[in-house]
Amino acid sequence: MDRRQVVRSLAWILAAAATEACTPLRIVTRSFPAEFKHDPDLVAQTLRAFTAAVIPAFDPGTTDPARALLDRRYPFAKYAPFFASDLSRRAAQRFAGSSFASLDLAQRTAVIMEGLEGDATTCKLYRGAIFLTQVAIYAGIYDGDAGCSLIEFHGRYRGGEVSYADPESFLPQSLTAQGNAA
Repeated sequence: MDRRQVVRSLAWILAAAATEACTPLRIVTRSFPAEFKHDPDLVAQTLRAFTAAVIPAFDPGTTDPARALLDRRYPFAKYAPFFASDLSRRAAQRFAGSSFASLDLAQRTAVIMEGLEGDATTCKLYRGAIFLTQVAIYAGIYDGDAGCSLIEFHGRYRGGEVSYADPESFLPQSLTAQGNAA
């Protein structure tokens, strides 16, 4: 093996190590398991488990709690597969190969805390996911009428009664038959 081949091999090894160690490179090069790239149901299941950990008392009912994280109108959606794979990777490393969705609340919380303590990009990604989840659920961004019982938000303001039962008792008498003043 000549010197040029050795240098080329070392360059590939260093590039591979940098890609695995650096979150931005892993995102850009899409260096995460293919199952998360090609299985939207797996990503959605993992993100639903994430929302259940972030807001444990939330009862989704008929709504999808992970909808905001997957909504293409928000920038987070393009990072959702990587984020789901990162949650699963951390869960598997920490809890003997378990998937993130199969963990209990305390274990999920530990995985999320570990992500928040990661490098700057990972921390920003986790904080963004938590913030978007909280806004989606607490503020009701998809259904303003529904509100959120967790914070006693009753939904949009529907307006109070603006009339009174006996207006003649405190309003002056009209000057014309139509009620206009002249």
